[in-house]
Amino acid sequence: MHEAYQTLTTLIHAFGARPATTDAESRLREYLHRRLQAHERLTVFEQPFRSVPSLTPAWLTVSALFVASAVLGWLHAPMLWWVGAGCALLALAMFWGLASGGWDVMRLFPQRASANLIAVAPAQGETRRRIVLMAHIDTQRAALMWHPRHVRAFGRNFQLQAGALTAHTLGALLLALSPWLGQAWLPVVARAAIALGGLVALYGMALLIHRERFLPWVQGANDNGSGTAALLTVLERLADSPLPHTEVWGVFTGCEEVGRPCGAYAFEREYGHQLRDAEFLIIDHIGRGEPRYLIAEAMLPRAHAHPEMVQAMERLAAEHPDLCLQPSAVPHGAYTDALPFYRGGYRAIALWCEIEKGVPPHWHWITDTLEHVSASDLQRAVAVIEAFCQTAGSGRP
Repeated sequence: MHEAYQTLTTLIHAFGARPATTDAESRLREYLHRRLQAHERLTVFEQPFRSVPSLTPAWLTVSALFVASAVLGWLHAPMLWWVGAGCALLALAMFWGLASGGWDVMRLFPQRASANLIAVAPAQGETRRRIVLMAHIDTQRAALMWHPRHVRAFGRNFQLQAGALTAHTLGALLLALSPWLGQAWLPVVARAAIALGGLVALYGMALLIHRERFLPWVQGANDNGSGTAALLTVLERLADSPLPHTEVWGVFTGCEEVGRPCGAYAFEREYGHQLRDAEFLIIDHIGRGEPRYLIAEAMLPRAHAHPEMVQAMERLAAEHPDLCLQPSAVPHGAYTDALPFYRGGYRAIALWCEIEKGVPPHWHWITDTLEHVSASDLQRAVAVIEAFCQTAGSGRP
């Protein structure tokens, strides 16, 4: 049995699903801490932070504001049209913040305690290069938007949703202004746009309520038990065999699945200044399929991997054709822990595995279980990570 797969088996059997900010997430972090602390060469510590426990409250608020705006827009009360326009503007601003990572919408909602676990493997000799390997340990609750029949269209549907809600907001503003603009056709067009956005938002509310009422937390063997097991494996190997002149930080983040990668943002805020020249490799969904480096994620606007890191991955793919390493991208509206580092201009890139282009297998669905992880695919992904660490880097000292 491959080492990383054996570790993954232990993690899944012992901890199962690991919702953000819960005891299960904390117990896994404690287990990882104990294992890493057993290696004298590793410096291991935790970074506490606070986070929302779920994406549902924020997204439900966005949907509810748009639905309220739609209801107000269909009333024959011009003063209420301005209230509806205000609801739509606030909802669209929150939508933009959630889709882009540009505004921390989650700070508006109740927070709970979580933490990142950090282990530093020292270089052999003088440190000339720093690498940060990052993997989140929490898991997601299933939702119908990620059902295998629908998940291929996730990115396209998210773009259509963004368009419909933008049209709704413009319609709400035009409706509020229509008494002064004096165009008889304007309220008809504005209400059509408002109705479209309201129906989209109502459907979104139904999906969120359904997931909270009827669907379970996924086991998360692939997302991201696979990345957690791989990072633990690599760090334990580095404890025995340090890399020449290369210091490696391993970061097990909490709260990646809560609508914003909160653990990664917390790490960037506290440690980004001292790791400004480091190379960041984010590890996620590497348990099934061929390895892919991710050149873009999120939306409004898209966040892109650093060009130097893309070039480093291209070189790695050319030097190791047996790894089957190719480019891909995260669907529009989704993200990895790489997001704050893309936004901050760090040398960062994310890695996952996929069978079908642009969609990781069993993504956020109840079938994300241990039996759907391939030991050989996981081992190949570990080989990609180790090959990346052993390369000469992107050319900077």
